[in-house]
Amino acid sequence: MKEVKIGCSSSYQKYGKRLDTAIIQVPSNSNISGLFTSNKFPAAPVKVAKRNLTNLDKKKKTALFINAGNANAATGPEGLKDINKMFANYKDVNVLPFSTGVIGERLDLQRYGKSFFNAYKNLGRSNWKNFATSIMTTDKKEKIVKKSIKIKGETINFIGIAKGSAMIEPNMATMLSFVFTDLKISKLKLDKIHRLACESSFNSITIDGDQSTNDSSLLIATGSSLISLSKANEKKILETLQDIFYSLAEKIVLDAEGATKLISITVKGLKTENECKTVAKNIANSLLVKTAAFGEDPNWGRILMAVGNTNISFDEKKFNLKLGKLQVFRNNKLSSSYSEKLGLKEFKKRKIEIVIKLGDSNKTSKVLTSDLSKDYVSMNADYRS
Repeated sequence: MKEVKIGCSSSYQKYGKRLDTAIIQVPSNSNISGLFTSNKFPAAPVKVAKRNLTNLDKKKKTALFINAGNANAATGPEGLKDINKMFANYKDVNVLPFSTGVIGERLDLQRYGKSFFNAYKNLGRSNWKNFATSIMTTDKKEKIVKKSIKIKGETINFIGIAKGSAMIEPNMATMLSFVFTDLKISKLKLDKIHRLACESSFNSITIDGDQSTNDSSLLIATGSSLISLSKANEKKILETLQDIFYSLAEKIVLDAEGATKLISITVKGLKTENECKTVAKNIANSLLVKTAAFGEDPNWGRILMAVGNTNISFDEKKFNLKLGKLQVFRNNKLSSSYSEKLGLKEFKKRKIEIVIKLGDSNKTSKVLTSDLSKDYVSMNADYRS
């Protein structure tokens, strides 16, 4: 996707020489869909990015300005003023700012300003891996997903970059995510597809139940492909984007602070998908379930507890529980096929699959989470040290 120019640099502030600043310039005719945190203390860059997205000047270049190490959140009016000062000289650019890092600290305008200046000079010289690295905070590895599909002999390209490791239970997206495609698509359709892709991915992961002040997700279509969205290809394109978003979500959970397990929780059979998701998230956010996963203890009693600990009504006689393909409960009775030895085998896997059925409807929801380890506590206790 050569039409997207990348420039990265380092402010030498929090991570030494590691890249922590990036600028991504997209063609002026690009369509951009943005989804942001619903936390009632949105960070200054979230406020500015939302405002600027609704007022894009197509005559100007559009660029994403991203810094790691400082969230510029809970900084009040001064945080907004700092953004205005930082980008005062980029008058010919539609500026979309994004920040991630520690909450409650003012931006170091001198260091980040110089780093952005260098990143701007480097536009076109950095690559996708540089970009993915530059937005990391406590992430252990960069998160990149690339895909290409053929339609009528023509290629449509997709690439997704994300960061996130903790403070993740979004109501729209997760931490920071940027997905690019060269597809031709209207802004209206792009918004619709973006919401659908987020709902089955970033809206369905939780690490610790805490939604960040900075959660942002962008889906950008540059329109450089010869292929436009149509009724004939919409399903294939949506499936591809959903796969990219889900893959990014899975990478985020696998890279959660101190995580040793990826846990998928599927709940079926309730009246609505929302009810299914409520129960699934309650299991996912249970500290007892998460610590049992870390200790590789197939304590199904904790799962049962978390299912019942919601305001969702269901017939307990229809409670069914599987660990992977292993039937644990069938119609609220412990299955004769279950044994602790077999349960232990499922909990020793890197990826633990929990499937709950609570009724006869075809409604279902899947949530991803991680275990809760000693390292998670240590890392978050020492985060500002």
